[in-house]
Amino acid sequence: MKISLTQALAYGQRVLTAMDVPDDIAEAVAQHLVESDRVGYTSHGLSILANYRRVLADGLARADGRPELVSDRGAMVAFDGHHGLGQYVGKQVIEEAIERTRAHGQCIVTLRHSHHLGRMGHYGEMVAARGLILLAFTNVINRAPTVAPFGGASACLTTNPLCFAGPLPGGRPPLLVDMATSSIAVNKARVLAAQGEPAPPGALIDAAGRPTTDPGALFTDPPGALLPFGGHKGYAMGLVAELLAGVLSGGGTIQPEHPRHGVATNNMFAILLDPQVDFNTDWRSQEVGAFIDYLHACPPQPGVERVEYPGEYEARNRQRNADSLQFDDAIWEGMARLAHDLGVPDALPA
Repeated sequence: MKISLTQALAYGQRVLTAMDVPDDIAEAVAQHLVESDRVGYTSHGLSILANYRRVLADGLARADGRPELVSDRGAMVAFDGHHGLGQYVGKQVIEEAIERTRAHGQCIVTLRHSHHLGRMGHYGEMVAARGLILLAFTNVINRAPTVAPFGGASACLTTNPLCFAGPLPGGRPPLLVDMATSSIAVNKARVLAAQGEPAPPGALIDAAGRPTTDPGALFTDPPGALLPFGGHKGYAMGLVAELLAGVLSGGGTIQPEHPRHGVATNNMFAILLDPQVDFNTDWRSQEVGAFIDYLHACPPQPGVERVEYPGEYEARNRQRNADSLQFDDAIWEGMARLAHDLGVPDALPA
């Protein structure tokens, strides 16, 4: 089913306000979700609202939660998200960090106790659009672990995403690295299971610790587990994200002394840099442009159209979905059911 971006945004806002989310928060969250669908990440788009309804109804997130600045040292700031919806909380925090970076040339920012921040690349794009660089590390607490450590047969960690972003010269889309330190994200496994599609080899183990391509193995009782990307290398990066985000923010790690109420709560540690502070603009632009041209000139492998840099996938999807979004039947039916249950059945076009 295809709907316009305007209709998709209106759907998100109406569903969220029906959950008693304030208008300004609903608008920010809906914009983030629609943009996730638009750039090709359905797992972090409008389909996730059904889970948000459960979380809000159970009191595990706050519909009106807003970030609070709890420490201010100029170029170092710390926020408490008060369990507000992460797409709104994250936007407010990153916007403040951007302003601090404009003033000081750099900013270190931490955030604790935010509900699910959503697609971290969204914040990378915000920062890159202002000509700045972002390095962000996020951990996930307040839910059962989903990722097995390297060599482990059961889950002890979570997906702990990394995000790196920055502008590129010559009108190119920004460099954007947004990845879980697990082989795939939990929501990606959920979407694959709903669509009846297999997970990539090496992404999962079942409850007995055996390799499997069945994404449903993650949702059995007892559950299987995701594996780190790249074996011991992804495992190590996941530990770095866990400690930087969980400890330096004060939000905590996934260790079992902390509650696990089944709701994704994020902590974040991020660094923003203004590259104009230390680099000559002309040389930087020439060097970066030459490097990207060098990558693009690499002959592709058989079956591959061309070599790309991280960020071109999102830019290509954004252009393809310039005016509308296409949803498969299962996701569309779930969205329609949610709207009906919330008393806004006309939120989607017939």
